[in-house]
Amino acid sequence: MRIDIWSDVVCPWCWIGKHRFQRGVELLGDAAPPLEVHWHPFQLDPDAGTEPVPLRQAYAAKFGGAERTEQILAQTQATARAEGLPMDFDRGQVRVTTLPAHRLMWLAAREGDAHLVGEALFRAHFVEGRDLADPQTLVEAGAAGGLAAGRVRAVLDTDEGLAEVRAELAQAQAMGIRAVPTFVIDGRYAIQGGQPPEAFAQALRQAMAEGAPAPASGEACGPEGCSA
Repeated sequence: MRIDIWSDVVCPWCWIGKHRFQRGVELLGDAAPPLEVHWHPFQLDPDAGTEPVPLRQAYAAKFGGAERTEQILAQTQATARAEGLPMDFDRGQVRVTTLPAHRLMWLAAREGDAHLVGEALFRAHFVEGRDLADPQTLVEAGAAGGLAAGRVRAVLDTDEGLAEVRAELAQAQAMGIRAVPTFVIDGRYAIQGGQPPEAFAQALRQAMAEGAPAPASGEACGPEGCSA
């Protein structure tokens, strides 16, 4: 069964949703189908550049002030930690473009392990406060998925993969994807947001039974997802 996941590596609900999806698969036990997972890029903040801006400063501008920002970060962090994810927004996270990270994911899908690279990128941002536009951060994340440092740097130093990533970003817009994470099951059923594991398990059951489409929901960094 093919699973297409649109995600951004600075989206907290994408990390939460990734793990909830995995738990949903586990709930199916022996009935779980073999999965072919494909990761696709999405940029929550396409205007971000390579110059780091403190995340709290960027969030305050986007969400209407420091107080609202602290509420969002505290609620999201608490949810992540309840899922066993050591999210820590006191590690000096910064706002930068995620385009280089998506190019790394493009490379990993072809020459390494995109699942492991994606997990390393999430941890670099949410746990360690690393700059995801920094080539060294990307080299280390690539190593988690079996990519040689020289190969990663060769991609980052050229335009390799750039056209392909931009084409996938355009595809997401054409498909009407405005929030992430978005999971598409077998090209037929969509479930959006960091839904509970049971919702993912039910969506997979529906797909296997060719039943009704799974429900879609999610708001801009609300309780279940993030939108641009």
